[in-house]
Amino acid sequence: MKYSISITIVSILLSNLLIAGCSGKLRPDGMPRLVPCSILVKQDATPLANANVSIIPENGSKWNAAGVTDNSGVAKLYTLSQYEGVPEGKYKVVISKTETVLGIIGASDRSSEGTPDQHFNLVEPQYSNPTDTPLTIEVTKKNSHYEVNAGKKVKIQEEQR
Repeated sequence: MKYSISITIVSILLSNLLIAGCSGKLRPDGMPRLVPCSILVKQDATPLANANVSIIPENGSKWNAAGVTDNSGVAKLYTLSQYEGVPEGKYKVVISKTETVLGIIGASDRSSEGTPDQHFNLVEPQYSNPTDTPLTIEVTKKNSHYEVNAGKKVKIQEEQR
């Protein structure tokens, strides 16, 4: 009797572990196996923090990935923004970073209109454009960390919005 109770308890525990292990996010149909992937982004040989990094498959696949660099310039990439890792393949790397300088609100007596917000791109335009970017990587099972250079430091004002 004692033996059958132990088997029942072990069976219940194993069933619960199996159910808990299978309750992760359901992946979209056809999603290939993902490889962990991170990219170190440098600009003028310095890590670029808080930059948006996207990789776009060169073969036209829908499995693009993206991430944001941390303070050390490293972005961990997520396919479709939620699944950790990237399918193997060749990718174009697109990097962008912007800064907004808040304008001054006009005087309360309406004697002045104030100044508008100013928006700046902090990465050269070629790196922010999927068509023009010279940056590429090839993701493989054997290599999970990449390093790219986003050119020189710039501060290019956008036209007024």
